[in-house]
Amino acid sequence: MTEPVFTKFSQAELDAQYNNQLACPEFAGILARCAQLSQAAAGLPCERDVRWGDDARESLDIYRPARAGPPTGLPVVVYVHGGAWLILDKDSSAFAAPAFTQAGCIFVSMGFHTALTMDFGTMVERVRFGIDWLAQHIHLHGGDPARIVLIGHSSGTHLVTQCLTHSPRSDALAIQPLAGALLVSGLGDLEPVRLSYRNQRLKLSAADAQRYSLLSNEVRVSGPVDVVVAQGDTLEFKRQSAEMAGYLQQRGLLRQHYEVPHKNHFDVILDLTDPGSRLFQSAISLATRQSPG
Repeated sequence: MTEPVFTKFSQAELDAQYNNQLACPEFAGILARCAQLSQAAAGLPCERDVRWGDDARESLDIYRPARAGPPTGLPVVVYVHGGAWLILDKDSSAFAAPAFTQAGCIFVSMGFHTALTMDFGTMVERVRFGIDWLAQHIHLHGGDPARIVLIGHSSGTHLVTQCLTHSPRSDALAIQPLAGALLVSGLGDLEPVRLSYRNQRLKLSAADAQRYSLLSNEVRVSGPVDVVVAQGDTLEFKRQSAEMAGYLQQRGLLRQHYEVPHKNHFDVILDLTDPGSRLFQSAISLATRQSPG
């Protein structure tokens, strides 16, 4: 009988739980759709490649509502893409920009180095630095620093959680107050990831898994958080979402925790392109300080 590696899962079963592409064979078409919609957003008013870091990868695309005159004091929605900490970029992550700018928000697609170009801990530190930079400078681009909402999807959700906790390497880093966060099909516990096939590329130690897990740390922001999972997500992703929701509820930060029906791990995030969807309404209500519809 095969020994379990994590909870009840054997190695093969755990690997399958964290292999979203295996669980969703149509993933390539969905990613292509995201890229196509992002390319279509290129016609929107936008400040491209706004550098926050050391090179062109560490930059932002800041999309603005099409209105007369310079924007001032607008709510800001920041999208931190997924991609298993290894792939995707800001250019393929602007698919929701039209919906949010039409709703009167600034939409920011965040570019950052992945774990292919730097070690995992440095990647986390740099993303935290980038969000802090954005909070300090968004007023120069028409945004309200008190109304910043972070949206993360999949591994991007993990990176957003790292902007809610203490800095693992520099207590001097001070993330500005956030209006809220939306965590979609994400991860709050890296230990099963470390034990899965994913760690062949991520190279996480046991200490890393604890240091960079939401559930092993304390939040230091007070904005409300919505936790969302897709009906088609694996059991482990559903467990991770439930545990993040419980963690946040204990600290008085959870606003909503819900499952999106008829969606899988990849296409759930495309609901952000639909102003009538619950996912879009979650984000816009955080940004505009309204109760969720």
